Amino acid sequence: MAWIEGTETQRFFVQRSSAEVAEYFSDPEIFAAAFSQLESKEKLADNTWRWTLVGKSEKGITFQGVYTVKYSRTEDGVRWETTDGNMRSTGVVICTPKDDGTDVAYSETLSVDLPIPKIAAKIFRPIVAREIRAGVGDFLDRSRDLLGNQA
Repeated sequence: MAWIEGTETQRFFVQRSSAEVAEYFSDPEIFAAAFSQLESKEKLADNTWRWTLVGKSEKGITFQGVYTVKYSRTEDGVRWETTDGNMRSTGVVICTPKDDGTDVAYSETLSVDLPIPKIAAKIFRPIVAREIRAGVGDFLDRSRDLLGNQA
């Protein structure tokens, strides 16, 4: 088994208050709607959720992420970290209030434990990095749409 990681960082603006944006990113029940690769979710405790992603196969390797994440509100946003599973997700959302909305700084690092020998990890790093950027990018695109459509 080999752990391979990638990071995606984006900044964007939404016309919502920083409190609304922080609430969105701290409540998996709400933001799960933006998670296109989600197979299932389960609330384990306050602020702790188990995520199961849709399985993927590429280059003869099959992987399905199953991991537990704990979320916590901060003074200016949200932080999270994985507590268990074959994926690790750590990240932060910083919400900076502006006159007409909120500047959002989002950063997430994902690591996957692929069922491959460590020597093969070098081959899969670019594939995993591409998948992470695409997956997080899709989540953020959908999140911007959801935040823009909230009443």
